[in-house]
Amino acid sequence: MKKLLVAVICAALPLGAAAQQNWKAVMRYDKQNAKAALQERFLKYVTYETTSDPAAQQVPSSKGQIAFGKVLAKELKSIGAKNVKISKTGIVTADIPATTAKPAPTLAFLAHMDTSNAAPGKNVKPQVHAKYKGGDIVINQALDLRLTEYNSPQLLQARGHDIITASGETLLGADDKAGIAIIMTFADYLLGNTGIEHGPIKIAFTPDEEISTGIKTLDTASFGADYAYTIDGGDLGQTIVENFNGRSFTAIFDGERGVHAGSAMNSAFADNLLMASDFHTLLPRHRRPETTAGDRGFILVKSIETQGNRSIIKGNIRAFTQEELEELTQIVKTTFNTIKAMNPKNKGAELSFKDQYKNAKDVIPAKLIEVLEKAMIAEEITPKRVSIRGGTDGVTLSFNGLPTADIFAGMYNLHGPMEYADLDVMEASLRTLFSTASLWSEQPKPTR
Repeated sequence: MKKLLVAVICAALPLGAAAQQNWKAVMRYDKQNAKAALQERFLKYVTYETTSDPAAQQVPSSKGQIAFGKVLAKELKSIGAKNVKISKTGIVTADIPATTAKPAPTLAFLAHMDTSNAAPGKNVKPQVHAKYKGGDIVINQALDLRLTEYNSPQLLQARGHDIITASGETLLGADDKAGIAIIMTFADYLLGNTGIEHGPIKIAFTPDEEISTGIKTLDTASFGADYAYTIDGGDLGQTIVENFNGRSFTAIFDGERGVHAGSAMNSAFADNLLMASDFHTLLPRHRRPETTAGDRGFILVKSIETQGNRSIIKGNIRAFTQEELEELTQIVKTTFNTIKAMNPKNKGAELSFKDQYKNAKDVIPAKLIEVLEKAMIAEEITPKRVSIRGGTDGVTLSFNGLPTADIFAGMYNLHGPMEYADLDVMEASLRTLFSTASLWSEQPKPTR
């Protein structure tokens, strides 16, 4: 693949001719060959099962991520990346040496290896729907599963694009193997051709983004980047400038169901299953995910597990502002206390909270977004600043001292059988990476 990408897509000019020029002035670029390289990698990557396991105590949470990380590390070595390593927690890192003598910032590009456990990730069978002509895309005829311009409105902008889906029985894994394919193709190109002037570049493929544990094991100080971008976004031109604050909660109700049901009245009988059910029911319907949108936060019960006399409820609270986060937290507390009061015979009740991530709006420097948007405009891509109703690894990195923004990766309908990737948007993301790396070479290295 390296020979295809270097020899066919690009032809190097002398490095001296590259100075102060846009990368397209230095390289001859063929979109169709770039798409072919992206497609080849992506179709390979999605066949690896890397579902994260929220019940696991270790990082990475699944063996498949370890196996996939080894595959990626081997590929990085084969294309000439330097200092390829796999950490104890499965993080794959590598370096691309600078081609400029100027003291440019060290830039990092990251994507995550795991996929959501919301749908099966084993035996993924990708399908390429070439040159979309409009109308429905049939994913699975037997299941009557199809993409339409109603359930997938981005298709209205995708005429002529190559669309990739799974077979209808699994998710696709575009989140975030699209990002990995983009970064690997980008790295392959730069390592095989020194014509583009750029500063030091670091790459990281990380585990367990979907359960918010993997990125916490990356030591940002030793990683050594000044600025970073995750390639983990959606539609063309989107960059995330704001995200939810995330907080989880666990409510536990202990009862006594050992009493014979026929003698339950006026006994010690206490129904923990009913307590859990009532707790879920009493949480306000108007503050659920399906009844909120835009800048309004929500409360979601994710699971209720009952084992004998104990019921455990796990849920999430999401809000853009700290004030709303505390408001929703108080609603959970009030609901919990109401259930306790309704069931005085309960044998025990516990409620705990854990902060997961914060809104990174105030810690992402303006320059990080400005350079990215300038890179998009240079590629005739209209930048779109978005607030996402969720979180990313970039949020954790930003609060850990590595300012990180996000770049679109052309993935849609995430975490289910309707998930798909738009290969043409992936190619636009690839061009954005080239342009971004080139522009950052002209920026001064920050002082620490």
